[in-house]
Amino acid sequence: MSKNDTTLPKYQLVKDYVLSQIENNELGKDDRIPSESEFSKLLDVSSITVRKALAELVNEGVIYRIRGKGSFVANPAETVNQTSNYVTFIISGNDMYDSSYMKIIKGVQSFLNQQGCKLIIEFVENDVEQERELILKLIQSENRGLLIYSANPDAAREYLNEIRKKSIPFVMLDRFPAGYPVNCITCNNHDGAYEAVAYLIAQGHRKIGFAAYDFHLSTEVERYNGYRHAMADASLGPDDDVLFLQRELDYARLLRQIERGGLTALFCVNDRRALEVIGQLTQQGVSIPEQISIMGFDDVESSKYAKVSLSTVNQPFEMLGYEGAKLLFESSKDLSGGSKKILLSTELVIRESIQSNVEP
Repeated sequence: MSKNDTTLPKYQLVKDYVLSQIENNELGKDDRIPSESEFSKLLDVSSITVRKALAELVNEGVIYRIRGKGSFVANPAETVNQTSNYVTFIISGNDMYDSSYMKIIKGVQSFLNQQGCKLIIEFVENDVEQERELILKLIQSENRGLLIYSANPDAAREYLNEIRKKSIPFVMLDRFPAGYPVNCITCNNHDGAYEAVAYLIAQGHRKIGFAAYDFHLSTEVERYNGYRHAMADASLGPDDDVLFLQRELDYARLLRQIERGGLTALFCVNDRRALEVIGQLTQQGVSIPEQISIMGFDDVESSKYAKVSLSTVNQPFEMLGYEGAKLLFESSKDLSGGSKKILLSTELVIRESIQSNVEP
């Protein structure tokens, strides 16, 4: 093969070079191929051209990458010219048929259909160990990439390292491990929470509590910080008595705060928690929003049909799925090794669970 052959696109020269080396047994399984700079000199092509060629070879299963070490030949006995046509979406959650999951799946499918790609959905019951076992099996099979909605991203670091060793593209949806760079798409949790709490303050509320659900998640921490910053900017400092950070909410303490006037509004980290609070408090004879206003986050389908329709923060789940799949395809073509975090905008939705003109 002549390196000056101009009848082919330049990136194809790089691909053909690697393929011919494998076919002639000059490169075998796990052998390192030339680096980007070596290819540029060897074939007189640009770095961008080399990146495009190597990205396609990774997608086709010809080579795999190890961060900081280079690119290596995959198993030559396998078919090397067939790109996997599947993306797997791993959901570790509470209910497979949760409306938010369905919307995310719809968004993912919308993008993949445009690419002529198929979606495989794997669901586990909010169990990080089952999640890990599933991921370790999946990375041994043929996948174009992985979309991951993790039960506990911080505990997922071990298997994320294994995915990276296999050079399989992946994107985390909604939540991500703290201090660990990954491609991720989520909503602007901080600003959405800030806007919600600022609205409560504008309605006259000064004694505003916060109720978490899974406080180890990055999404909940960001929403808590949005709550805290909105309170601070209004010169309101919530005390520990109105913070409910445990999974099991202390309803006895919550009721005491309501009865003595220590709490007029509660910002709940998600609609699941908010709807639970509405149900529990109404059973105890508490009138919502007259005795306490409730604000949620997510805008799941059932929020508008609650006993008292829930005011909440809408996050665009369908867009999250679409943009997550799009980011997955973009990252599979980018060999720079960087990571990208995309934030989607939120929107405040006001319904019946908020009382206005509260006496300060």
